[in-house]
Amino acid sequence: MFPALPTPGRSLRRAAALAAGVALAATAVLATASPAAADAAPKSHDPVGAITATSSAGKGVQVTGWAYDPDAKANDVYLIAKIDGTKTVASVTTSKANATVSKKYGLGRTPGYTLTVPLPAGAKSLCMVAQNQGAGTSGPVGCLRLPLGTTWTSAQLTAHQPAGKITGYSATGSGVRFRGYATDPDWTSAHLRTVLYVDGQPMATRYTTGRPNPAVSGAGPHSAFDISVPVAAGTHVGCVWVVNIGVGKANTFLGCKAVDTRGKAGTGPLPSPAVNKAALAEALKHKGQAYSWGATGPKSFDCSGLVVYSYAKAVAAVNKTLPAGKKISMSIPRVSADQARAARLIPASRAVPGDLVFTFDSEGDVYHVGIYVKPGQAFAAIDYGYGVNYQNIWDPASTLYGSFTHT
Repeated sequence: MFPALPTPGRSLRRAAALAAGVALAATAVLATASPAAADAAPKSHDPVGAITATSSAGKGVQVTGWAYDPDAKANDVYLIAKIDGTKTVASVTTSKANATVSKKYGLGRTPGYTLTVPLPAGAKSLCMVAQNQGAGTSGPVGCLRLPLGTTWTSAQLTAHQPAGKITGYSATGSGVRFRGYATDPDWTSAHLRTVLYVDGQPMATRYTTGRPNPAVSGAGPHSAFDISVPVAAGTHVGCVWVVNIGVGKANTFLGCKAVDTRGKAGTGPLPSPAVNKAALAEALKHKGQAYSWGATGPKSFDCSGLVVYSYAKAVAAVNKTLPAGKKISMSIPRVSADQARAARLIPASRAVPGDLVFTFDSEGDVYHVGIYVKPGQAFAAIDYGYGVNYQNIWDPASTLYGSFTHT
């Protein structure tokens, strides 16, 4: 069963739509595949099991449980007891009847086991690791925190969570690619599940395989991931999670990266587009007005509504100064997520007043947009409490900059 990933807070736009039972319209992310297919883990051939009972046994612990392999359900399974993810201290082969488990999963007669495991001094965790048969990968089928009955602190749990890093990311005209490594201290040689989200949608679930390049100290022999998925043209935010398999408290977020299939905007002198200036000037006229979800002005706005309104006014104003044949047209999507995909990705260093500042969550879902004023500051329809006002740009890790005028 694929563990559920943490769900970060969503925007007012999404929350209100879901509460009202309204379907959200959004530009399709995939060019040729459906994101729904990535919601579930791929069919697993890994061993399955559980620890069902434990008790102290001298200087060790007695463990009772069961295990089976989906590719050899009638066979007994060989398990090893792994201490702190590295040290093997005992082993056992399933040999005990468990009628309930056998009936539930269609197994042979003896999927159960009992094993007394000696515990080295200072041991912090114990995992029962089942040897794979056929396709799939050997891995934990139950883990314990030690000593028995211990309540771990948040810091201790965090120390047993998976870790990793996105080491490379890129985009082509038809897809995005994310590379990196992930490892779990409770089973350092495991093939871990990594999940790539793009624009808030789970797009691919992949097992780590092979060593990262370059090899990372402590990363394990099967810790590299390389995930590619097709996308439509435009700007996209990709985020990677790794699924916890031991006694850690949660899955681990490895970060997000923004990519544009068209490449970033040029590297020449910074532009100073007339439309940008006019859009910011128009937005500033509405300082102090109310935030209202779904509103596009002129008396109240939501974040993306302010952008649509301000740019429409700006284009009209600029066109009045241009001769026939030189007039411009600009079609801006209604919601912030679609505006982010339509805008050209630019680095923060190339943002000029009137460009756009987008905020995204830990799945890559863009939920807010503001109009860039200067480094560290945007102007936006913020929320019901702050209304239309200046807004600080706080977190570079969850911010991307886009432009409708840069080339």
